[in-house]
Amino acid sequence: MGREHREHRIGLRTKLDIIITACILVVSVGLLLITYRVYCRKVDSFYYDQAQRAVSAAAVDYTSFQYVEHLWDMINTDEFRAVRERAVAANDEQIIRDWMLQVRSADYDVLHDVDEAALDEEEKAYISKAESLLGDYEFIATVLKRIKDLFDITSVYIQYDDGGVTYTLVDPDESLLVVGEVEEPIAALSQYVGNVHIPPTVCQYRGDWLCVACEPIVNTWAGENHPIGIAGVDIDMNNVVRERHWFLINSAMLITVLTVAAIVVSMLLIQKLATDPLRMLAKGATGFAKGNEGYTKDDVIRLPIRSNDEIGDLYREIQSMQTRIVDYTDRLTRITAERERTNTELRMAAQIQSAILPSQFPPFPEYTAFELFATMDPAKAVGGDFYDFIMIDDDHLALVIADVSDKGVPAALFMMSAKIIINYRARMGGSPGEILTAANAQLCNENNSRMFVTVWLGILELSTGRLTCTNAGHEYPIVRGQDGAFRLYKDKHGVAIGAVDMAKYRDYEILLAPGDAVFVYTDGVPEANNVAGEFYGMERLEAALNRVGEAGPREILAGVKADVDAFVNGADQFDDMTMLCMVYRGGNAPGTGKA
Repeated sequence: MGREHREHRIGLRTKLDIIITACILVVSVGLLLITYRVYCRKVDSFYYDQAQRAVSAAAVDYTSFQYVEHLWDMINTDEFRAVRERAVAANDEQIIRDWMLQVRSADYDVLHDVDEAALDEEEKAYISKAESLLGDYEFIATVLKRIKDLFDITSVYIQYDDGGVTYTLVDPDESLLVVGEVEEPIAALSQYVGNVHIPPTVCQYRGDWLCVACEPIVNTWAGENHPIGIAGVDIDMNNVVRERHWFLINSAMLITVLTVAAIVVSMLLIQKLATDPLRMLAKGATGFAKGNEGYTKDDVIRLPIRSNDEIGDLYREIQSMQTRIVDYTDRLTRITAERERTNTELRMAAQIQSAILPSQFPPFPEYTAFELFATMDPAKAVGGDFYDFIMIDDDHLALVIADVSDKGVPAALFMMSAKIIINYRARMGGSPGEILTAANAQLCNENNSRMFVTVWLGILELSTGRLTCTNAGHEYPIVRGQDGAFRLYKDKHGVAIGAVDMAKYRDYEILLAPGDAVFVYTDGVPEANNVAGEFYGMERLEAALNRVGEAGPREILAGVKADVDAFVNGADQFDDMTMLCMVYRGGNAPGTGKA
């Protein structure tokens, strides 16, 4: 059952690969969208400017004002509608042309003063057309063609919007059949009603992509300020839209290739620089702790790790610790061969255990945000309790206290293995719950001894006093608040680590103010018994703490130890007694944890 759970466990390498892959994908997609948007804006800006200049030129051509107004007045009649209906039915623009020749031009009065007797037939025909509405139309069409050629646009035209219905007046690219035709509305321009300004807009019309712009025509020469029509231009955007699509496809392909390459390189680097060394460290640390007999130099972890970083520091620390254990074991073997094997073994084991527990106080004298003191009194020569302090960084201090389920040398060896695993996992970072979850998975791996260990782990943020904790089946902490009183803090327990391989641990927080204190201990303290078999108990422990008052951690532990000793009165003890006290002082430089 346990092996099946381990197979489904998500390893550190997988988690890092997922995080790196997600970050690279987000960045890549973001760059693609930004690049495409910038490209589209530059292209649109060019065509928008071209369309606006062209439509402005068409709208302000002063020679066409009177012709446009006159043309609309003539075709907005029942007579023209009847003529157009016959022409469209016959598909013959000549019908409209003939009708326009019969309608006077807007400049008829000026042209009529010409002496027709002096003209030949061709000149008379020209004058006749010039005096007609057809001449006005062709004049406007000529001006529009000149604007079309000048600005290199697809089409330019004159329209009139009458109550939301748009009529074509002049379109030089079409036959006279379009004159007076009702234009099909464009959905993208539905908000524009009347002869008003329409800014350059890219839209679809009859399946084609166009850049459309319109400008009202105002007869400013006549002193009028109301529009007499609207000039419009179209620019074919089909090729532009296709180029956009190809640009997007090519950019996506390029970014995909680069993204895949970046992900592969990142995964390889993570594997080489982090996960492989950590896996080797974990295997070496747990493999060394498996033995129940003496160790030799061949058992000391030797790995190809030469990195000058936290992983390298952890490797050298584990190697140094294992070397010291081997040295102590060798000394124990030599002494055991001479005399009193059992007593000497226990004595050396106690020295090993003492050597791996922090014994210098204050442990971090450069930090003034806290005061710290701890003691461990084994019931036998060696014990299964341990404590530890770890400066994760300048603003985070990890506090650990633990109790192995057994006693004696096997418990001491299991304790050392657990301490090493928790220590190096804490240095990797993460919340207390994440640290114990990873440590539990590692301890459960081939735990032939079937031992387990209760652990309380807290990480103090020095700059804020926020203490994030998790409890793996350990005793409740006791907290001193601002009123100076110690009170039991009943947190939620998880199972002891090493017991269930898929166990998860939850965090909780305690916010400490300057002067607050946290007291943690193993069950050997409340379960200390006197000659009558009575337990010391939690009530006596809280009372002893409150009698000590607002003293420092060393004085607090000394007061509790004296009270326990007075209660026990020389009776033999059957469990280790370990205590740790931290007093939060605050007053650090933000983010450093140093004075």
